[in-house]
Amino acid sequence: MNERIINTIDDLYQMLDAAIQLEHATIPPYLTALYSIHPETNLEATAVIRAVLVEEMLHMTLSANVLNALGRHPNVLSEGFMPSFPTYLPDGERDFQVSIAAFTPETLETFLNIERPSKPPKNTSSTCPNGCIARANHARFHLDAIKPLKSPTYSFYSIGDFYDAIIEGIKFLEAQARECGETIFIGDLKYQVSNKYYYSGGGEVIEVTDEKSAIAALNLIKEQGEGKAELGEDTENQEFDSEGELSHYYRFKQLQFGRYYQKGDRPSNPTGAKFEVDFSKVYPIKTNPKLSDFAENPTLLKAAKDFNHSYHEFLGIINDAFSGHQNLLLGAVCDMFRLKEFASQLIRNPISIEPNIHAGPTFEIDASSRDSLNDKVGQTCVHKERA
Repeated sequence: MNERIINTIDDLYQMLDAAIQLEHATIPPYLTALYSIHPETNLEATAVIRAVLVEEMLHMTLSANVLNALGRHPNVLSEGFMPSFPTYLPDGERDFQVSIAAFTPETLETFLNIERPSKPPKNTSSTCPNGCIARANHARFHLDAIKPLKSPTYSFYSIGDFYDAIIEGIKFLEAQARECGETIFIGDLKYQVSNKYYYSGGGEVIEVTDEKSAIAALNLIKEQGEGKAELGEDTENQEFDSEGELSHYYRFKQLQFGRYYQKGDRPSNPTGAKFEVDFSKVYPIKTNPKLSDFAENPTLLKAAKDFNHSYHEFLGIINDAFSGHQNLLLGAVCDMFRLKEFASQLIRNPISIEPNIHAGPTFEIDASSRDSLNDKVGQTCVHKERA
């Protein structure tokens, strides 16, 4: 991308709001695929998806740390934060949509598209034809965070390109501020999440206090997602990030190959231990289910509403954690996986009108539920802190 798209601090705020939305938008699809796997089967696939989910939570936290360091607080309870599936991600090409669906070869291919390394297609412009940073369909989850940008708008081939644009904006705005003897990093340190408050299995949390730490946090998100090299290269060890951990893209590639990568491997030829991925050991849940699909089955309808309520409460905990009650993150990852108890009531049962298709979580949050939880922001964390 040759032209800078972040020119004001408001542009930067909006892009970071979108970054948090983006990282969250991957969680429902990954969770649903994980839930759909039969118990005690596909252990390798289960482990891979769980590990990626934990790191997506880390990425949300890192993006929130950057935004808080700038003096602005995230709000994951805002209207439209939850995407309506199927949805587009800001990848720059409308070559795929993200759905909530069972774990299938097609779903795995979508996951690879989500995490694909940076490399723009040949002979294409970085600007999209309709002048949109995320095409019109993407706005379903990017909402007002994207629309107000007044600069010429762009598409992104990968999530990594999206973060590169944010990094360039930070460098530009901080350089401007320094010319005036100031800084854009004016946030209160009390809102920063540290390793003390984060589940240790998800990687290192970077506290953001300045330009260097902000860029380090955003680069960590990039590397954990896509690795160190561009798509199409076939060099040794490009599958690993700077900490030596396998990136999300290549973790998912292992599931396609049915074989683990090990140090020294090329992307096209993993040489580690083989394992089986059995797509037949998966519940055939309905793709992108809606509450309306369960209208004729009161039991499933109640289960779906209960799941949505619990997921919204989970978002409320995250919101409080990013607003100065960091201790809530200690249990947030476990809370995310405990949602399976609610999801199982859906996934293991057929929809009455479609006996060969099972129910699934819908991840729908209505306005009344959102407003109710917004009214309680801070109350949940106070209750838990006193317990």
